[in-house]
Amino acid sequence: MTREPLSTASLRHDFVTPQLVSGTVLVNVVIAVADESSGILDVFAITILSVLVFWSTDVYVQTVSDQRRHTDEEPVRIGASLRIALHKSRGFLLAGIPPVAFLVVGLFGQNRGAIAYWVALWVGVVILGVVGWIAFGRRGTRWYWRLAGACSTAAFGILAMLLKIVVQ
Repeated sequence: MTREPLSTASLRHDFVTPQLVSGTVLVNVVIAVADESSGILDVFAITILSVLVFWSTDVYVQTVSDQRRHTDEEPVRIGASLRIALHKSRGFLLAGIPPVAFLVVGLFGQNRGAIAYWVALWVGVVILGVVGWIAFGRRGTRWYWRLAGACSTAAFGILAMLLKIVVQ
C-alpha cells in the first residue's frame, strides 16, 4: 500500500484541528501560570495532568455529543462513538508532546529548568503559527494572508505568556 505524499490539504485535514489549537493554547496557559519557582518537575506534572484531564473530557464530550446525530430509533453505539471521539481528540495529546519534551529536558540539567520553561512556551507559539500558516494554505492564497493567519493563531500562545506576566 502506497502513501499519498504530504500536501497542504492533507496537513490541513489531519493537523489543523480545534483540539490541536485548543490543546496548544491550554498547554501554554498551564505552563505560563504554573509556579516555576517550585521547580520544573511541578510544571511538568501539572502540564501532563492538565492535558490528560482535558483530553479525557474532550473524549467524553465527543462520545456523548456523537449521540445527537442519531435518531431515537437507532441503538446507542458507544463503542463506535468512542472510536470517533478518540480519533477527533488526539490533537489534545499531540499538542502536549513538544512542550512537555522540552520540560523533560529541563528535568535533567542543572539550571536548565528556566530555559526549558521558556522554550516550552515558545514552542507552543511556533506550533500555533505553523497551524495558522497551514490553515490558510489553499491554492491562490497570497503569502501575506497566510502570514496574517500564522501570526493571529500564534498570538493566542503569546497571550498565554502575557497571562504569566499578569498573574505574577
